[in-house]
Amino acid sequence: MKHEIPLGIALSFPQGPPHFGSEPEVVGDRSPLRRLPAFALALVITLASAAAAAQSAAAEPAKADSHQRGLELMLRPAWGAAAADSPVRYQASPRVKLGEPGALLQGATPYGAGFIGQGFIGYRFHPIFSAGLRAGFRTTSAATLTDGSASLARSAWDMGFYARVYPLALNESTRRSLDPWISVGAEYLRDIQTFQRPVSLSPGVSVPGDFTLTHHAVAVPLAIGVDYRILPWLSVGPSFEYTVASGITGCAKAGAVGYSSNTFCSDEDPGKQLIQAKTYGVWSLGLDLKVTLFE
Repeated sequence: MKHEIPLGIALSFPQGPPHFGSEPEVVGDRSPLRRLPAFALALVITLASAAAAAQSAAAEPAKADSHQRGLELMLRPAWGAAAADSPVRYQASPRVKLGEPGALLQGATPYGAGFIGQGFIGYRFHPIFSAGLRAGFRTTSAATLTDGSASLARSAWDMGFYARVYPLALNESTRRSLDPWISVGAEYLRDIQTFQRPVSLSPGVSVPGDFTLTHHAVAVPLAIGVDYRILPWLSVGPSFEYTVASGITGCAKAGAVGYSSNTFCSDEDPGKQLIQAKTYGVWSLGLDLKVTLFE
């Protein structure tokens, strides 16, 4: 027996057409095929929930110290001072004589504190360790000398490397807000002093002379500080630094308009018999501003 349905498709029912009327419902049918869709849905939901929980648990440790790894950018405005006397000094020699060394070359102490600016760029490889490059400059206040010198000025600049250790970075209760550190570095430091003083050419005759004292040193900065984390990527805090500048070479240059200049350096004759490059220290108290660009 054949029955036609729309679209001209014919279906054959050997035992007659299906019955579309009401039929008694079979109560209590527990066939596994009837339970399969619900069971599969429950299994999928359970597996998805377990995977999400595992992923969240695995990501949690990385999130806890994500602000302690990555590129470090730091600025440090500070106030500090070097030794009050000149690190380039005159030393008397029986073989060579320097006309009028002046008060500064002979140990006068006119210098005071001044502004110090420093910048750092490095990478925090691990929560407890970072390293990178540093550079800075230093200004110095100066008092008037008693030997007729005028326009006295002193400044310095440096550049080199630094390494920092964060001893409490693995302490969960501390690292979220405070990040104490200690630092050591190695750098080249150049200290320059300039002034003007009359130079005697003959009895009763003098001309304005321009003097430059240059000190070259290998410096080792030692620092300690505490960073307070304002945001996960931004911190600010106080620091103290003391730098030991070991003199390599010191030079004294004197010149005047219309006259040739003379330069004496401690590493070559005849200057090595007259000029000495001293070792001195520099202290500073600053405020560090640090940005960490996370991994």
